[in-house]
Amino acid sequence: MAEGETSEYREVDIERWNRRSAFEFFREFEDPFFNMTAPVDVTRLRAVCRERGYSFSIAALHCSQRALNGIDEFRMRLVDGRLVIFDLVEATQTILLENESFGFCYFPWRKELAEFDSFGKKQVAKYKDLATFDVENDRLDLVYYSVIPWISFTSFKHASRIDREQTVPRIVFGKALEEGGSVTMPVSVEANHIVMDGLHVGRYFERLQSEMDGVS
Repeated sequence: MAEGETSEYREVDIERWNRRSAFEFFREFEDPFFNMTAPVDVTRLRAVCRERGYSFSIAALHCSQRALNGIDEFRMRLVDGRLVIFDLVEATQTILLENESFGFCYFPWRKELAEFDSFGKKQVAKYKDLATFDVENDRLDLVYYSVIPWISFTSFKHASRIDREQTVPRIVFGKALEEGGSVTMPVSVEANHIVMDGLHVGRYFERLQSEMDGVS
């Protein structure tokens, strides 16, 4: 997929979807969003990043994108009232600017970590110069990421306009802490109950841990 190009999608057959009842139930909620936060072991990931000169933040993003793109519900979005599933979802992430404010950076997907890291570093430099919040705003085939490397948080809440049709997941990485030879990092996932449940977020965490353990 070319940079900035929206992924293909198909409409979900809600009548045959196993979550039809949940979809209809939560669609009536004023606030259908839920959040789950859990630690992941990043011991191997950090070691590989230090050995190969990868950005830890970009490598964690790559592992996360690999994990969630394998779960249908993380690629589902409401588009003009219709439920669709994208073939692929990409990422935007907060970046710290020189003036200690922040902007957003778009990370086009690259399958291999080395290429994703190299291209991602160029994207960070580009978007630091742009210093903008206006990043791929017309697209829904994204996941919104934030990085809070100063706090090993145990819960998280986003600022938000209450829009029940907003189905883009939001993921936050916190401060990695070393204890007893292992390194853990908190990860927060905010999702819309219209399109997924705790089961799917749990599968994301399982896949994320597997990706981080298998990085090379």
